[in-house]
Amino acid sequence: MKHVHAGIRSVTTLAAASAVSAAALFATATTAQAQEAPPPSRLHALVGLTFSDKYLTPRGMIVQDEGLTVQTLLLGLLDVYDAKPDAFLSDITLVGGYWADYATEGIPEGLAPGSSDTNFIEIDPILGVSLGLAKNWKLDVTYTAFCMQILDIGTSHHLETKLGYNDTDLLGRFALHPYLLYWNELDGKATAAGNFGVDESFYFELGVAPSITLGSLKVEAPLRVLLPDDEFYGETFAEASDVGLYEVGLKAMLPISMPAGYGFWSANLGVRYMNFVDDNLKQLSTDGGFGSPTDDTTQIYGGLTIFF
Repeated sequence: MKHVHAGIRSVTTLAAASAVSAAALFATATTAQAQEAPPPSRLHALVGLTFSDKYLTPRGMIVQDEGLTVQTLLLGLLDVYDAKPDAFLSDITLVGGYWADYATEGIPEGLAPGSSDTNFIEIDPILGVSLGLAKNWKLDVTYTAFCMQILDIGTSHHLETKLGYNDTDLLGRFALHPYLLYWNELDGKATAAGNFGVDESFYFELGVAPSITLGSLKVEAPLRVLLPDDEFYGETFAEASDVGLYEVGLKAMLPISMPAGYGFWSANLGVRYMNFVDDNLKQLSTDGGFGSPTDDTTQIYGGLTIFF
């Protein structure tokens, strides 16, 4: 089924930075210097490729559930500041890139009868900054624009602020990695509530991501709850709920051995279950609010991540 609004998943925690080793030979007129390794690179790249049975946004919009969905991610990261790990401000990283969605089953480009189908669904520019704070805290501020290529939707603009805590020092292998997220629509709607004249709004999100490592296999069990403002999904169909949706998932990640210099590769396979609590979301999640309500959905996905 095809939906009329979309949006990317929040940008997940990035892999650790890789060091680049090289040798440099310096000589003077009287003595020869030994080879010396340069400092680690401050510029990195993250490449992601995901295959899924549907395009499901973090806000519960089912954009496409026919055929195969292919999503690409390309990020550049620049470490502009590093301090001691126990400093109040330990690091600053600038992030920029894009996320895109493609589908094997096309969706009409426009609403007019006879509009041609396109397999290119969406492309989203990403620009943000990540701050390491007080040893175990991380503050990420990210701007995104959802540039939809289907159904004459147009572009919406948003700002996400996420504060995460690494509780490994407290709980060890049982760490929960809790976070609080604030997501704000700056211009335009990121849900199909825009079809009914609902204004820009915001939501909060609470989540944890406990994990366990079995040999080289890492298994993560994320859980999150979305708490929307009344205007986020609107009240076209019913009174707004304090809880928009909750999601539980399971994700397995396995490193792939590559020759030195080819970056850090990993494969992943996961499943997520999303339950829609808000009655307005149930109506909006599929067919832009003009179809039957949807109570929940399950997504299966897998892919590849490369970090340089």
